[in-house]
Amino acid sequence: MSQWDYDVVVYVSTLPKIKNHNIKVQIMRAFGEGAINAGARVLVDDNINNRQIYNCKLAIILGWVGMSYSGQHIYFRESIINHQKATGARVMSIDGSCFKFHPTKENEWLRYSLDSVFWNTGEYANKNSNNTHWNMIQQSLGINAQPWRENNGGHILICLQRDNGWNAKGFDQEAWLRNTISKIRNKTDMSIKIRAHPGDLNRNKTKNKHDWTFVNQVKGCELIDSVSTTLHQSMKTARCAVYYNSSSSVLSVLKGIPTFVSEESAVTWDVANHTLDAILDPEMPDRMQWLNDLSQAHWTIDQSRSGDVYKHFLPYLPT
Repeated sequence: MSQWDYDVVVYVSTLPKIKNHNIKVQIMRAFGEGAINAGARVLVDDNINNRQIYNCKLAIILGWVGMSYSGQHIYFRESIINHQKATGARVMSIDGSCFKFHPTKENEWLRYSLDSVFWNTGEYANKNSNNTHWNMIQQSLGINAQPWRENNGGHILICLQRDNGWNAKGFDQEAWLRNTISKIRNKTDMSIKIRAHPGDLNRNKTKNKHDWTFVNQVKGCELIDSVSTTLHQSMKTARCAVYYNSSSSVLSVLKGIPTFVSEESAVTWDVANHTLDAILDPEMPDRMQWLNDLSQAHWTIDQSRSGDVYKHFLPYLPT
């Protein structure tokens, strides 16, 4: 007798609220439909009043667990992750698109990975991919990879991120920013523009957020308006872009702006610089295989509903 009650359990119950018209619910139900179409034994669990864990080869959740969190649905999400790990099974996270900075229909492309949302630890089943998905994404989103900018641009752009997001991993963002500015100033007096995360910029509207105004006291540094100015606009005249590990670094790489990231879980790690010593002479590597692999990590809801996503990951599941 199999140890698995189901091949797939879609834990819609890891959402705080369940309304069938909600896009998050639709995304999760679509995966369940696709797995059924592919012949899997599937349970779609939407009972938020009696959350329980099942033995299954693959557990489906939306999102992940951050460094600090609250809410019964998040604690339940954590319990599912721990259970899957303990039983030698897999958990799949459905996460936001790395191409979300381009005009598109909501959630047209999403990321699917096993056992982690981080680029260096999650299994995206995408190594050495061909260009099929990249061609589809280019066409559907109307994007391309622009040539690298060589010694072009009037300022260095530093992009910040949410402290409590998954990517931040609880790091001290203010200390990182001060250290980053210091390292850049040791190499150049070029203008530095700081773009805070729009959600963290206004302390009057958001609790426990940083006051980044100290950057205006550093010579040649400026805190730009990230609420009314888009990320595209901020990058228009940037010579290079610097991040901790934000997924917004995907946009600078696509725009051909030499990119620096500090943390190896950054999705752009393979095509970015990792030391600010090279701020005036950055590497600009070939991006083609990275674009193919990144695109293969993304799928449409229709591809999920058809069973294509489930079948793609099936070889990675326990027998």
